[in-house]
Amino acid sequence: MTATTITTTTTPTPTPTPKTTGPLTVSLPSGPGAPSLARRATAAFLHGAWPALSPERRDDFLLIVSELVTNAVRHAPGPSTLTLTTASGALDISVTDHSRVPPVPRAPDRTEGTGGMGLHIAEDLGASVYTQTLPEGKCVHAAFAAV
Repeated sequence: MTATTITTTTTPTPTPTPKTTGPLTVSLPSGPGAPSLARRATAAFLHGAWPALSPERRDDFLLIVSELVTNAVRHAPGPSTLTLTTASGALDISVTDHSRVPPVPRAPDRTEGTGGMGLHIAEDLGASVYTQTLPEGKCVHAAFAAV
């Protein structure tokens, strides 16, 4: 009887490349429903743009969207806009609102639960966070060079 040896090799999974989907822009209402709407839109966008994106990384992006939109709801008057843009393996999450006051990172409030963690979370998860001043407000970006 002759033994047969089968050798298998696993190919490393490359970083997923986004499909060309173009930017997604979502108008968000004022109030507490905006973060939920933004997360749902982002989840659908990421599923279409990066079907091979790991669930953990998808959750990172959903958390950042939630934090940025929550900041807009809490600190700016009126509705806001979420824009997601992909290009060459990069992702830009941006939230535009009607306040010209730029966000200022502050020490997180761990006792009263009044916030201060959103910008820190985005940076800890690898985003380059910056703010664009606009004629009628501002746009806060969380940009990722590679997903």
